[in-house]
Amino acid sequence: MDGQTIRPGDRERWGTLAALLIAMAAGYFLLSDLMGGTLFQHQYWDSYTLQTWNWLQGRTYIADPEQYEYLELAIYEGRYYVSFPPLPSVLLVPFVAVCGLDTPNNLLVACYGLLAAALAYLVMLKAGRSPRVSAFWALVCVWGSNMLWMTTNAGVWFQAQALNMVMCLAAVLCFLSGRKAASTTFLALAVGCRPLSALYLPVFAFLYAWGEREKHGGFWKSCLRQWPILVGPVLIGGCYMAYNYARFGSPLEFGHNYLPEFVRAEHGQFHISYLLPNLRQMFLEPVRIRDGRLEFTLFQGFMCYVANPLLVIWVVRMIVNARRDRVTLFGGLLAAAAAAVLVLTCMHRTLGGWQFGARYTCDVLPVAYLYLARRGTERPANWELALGGLAVAFNAYGALYMHFYG
Repeated sequence: MDGQTIRPGDRERWGTLAALLIAMAAGYFLLSDLMGGTLFQHQYWDSYTLQTWNWLQGRTYIADPEQYEYLELAIYEGRYYVSFPPLPSVLLVPFVAVCGLDTPNNLLVACYGLLAAALAYLVMLKAGRSPRVSAFWALVCVWGSNMLWMTTNAGVWFQAQALNMVMCLAAVLCFLSGRKAASTTFLALAVGCRPLSALYLPVFAFLYAWGEREKHGGFWKSCLRQWPILVGPVLIGGCYMAYNYARFGSPLEFGHNYLPEFVRAEHGQFHISYLLPNLRQMFLEPVRIRDGRLEFTLFQGFMCYVANPLLVIWVVRMIVNARRDRVTLFGGLLAAAAAAVLVLTCMHRTLGGWQFGARYTCDVLPVAYLYLARRGTERPANWELALGGLAVAFNAYGALYMHFYG
């Protein structure tokens, strides 16, 4: 294509993306209107804005912490700190510089939702799907999951997960595009939102080395030739470690271990004794219908695949492919990485005290989505279309429920 010509296919691709984003933006506006006009408001459960504001005042700790007793702040050597990885605060710098503590963070997190959808659309397009099919999968990934609720509320936990989704989907797009260093750099950035995203880095690195083993004369030689993909993660990881060390004297401590609830806990933040109860909660805690109404728990969440049915589609697709003798190293490694994330998540003391569904499982949606892009069918099956539509409706209900009743 030259600079003067737009082919019909290009017009359809970009037109469909524009239509998707316009429809989603309108959806965010309508949801926020029902919630009382929240889209342009500041969500006060936002430790990141507070941290950024303190950075701009020259502090790594939180001044006047008695004003913020409702936030999860770590206490170390008499000072209070934000206990979450710092990347969302970095992106807030220009907003806080202009707006101070009254940032329009709900609008920002909705923009993360739009950006995640755009990336998900481009992933499927890159994998060879048609624009309409790509738009369907993008909508299911972002609005047919807990991401819909989380991108209507800029609470500190939701900002982190929404931005993690953006970074991981950017990494997936770069993976499919052959931009190896960019993909691992985006994954390293994702660690600054959700530390367990670090488990995806070795999987991507292994797949790159394995895929080029013949080109470089064997697997181990191929591994040595992959050193450029480590530059971004090493530099970004070094920044995280320096920040952690400056605050807590440890390069690996983001601060959660110093939250009062984990200091008081008999087994601390992570322990094997938490695993089985949390697995049961994540996979078996049901949604009931009683007296004509839905009944579910908001503490620790309920069955992850009810609010995030993309996980169901992923597992079914893997089973179907396995029965067709299409078991691959690619699929196995992605499944192993996702399983490791879920197991470590379930070894955490809690699965989240205020949530619709099991929102932590959104952290594995990018690898599920990558599998569906590479190993899924050209067009979604009828049951996938139906499940995707139900997922969007159920999560729209969840977003409104959590705002009014949660």
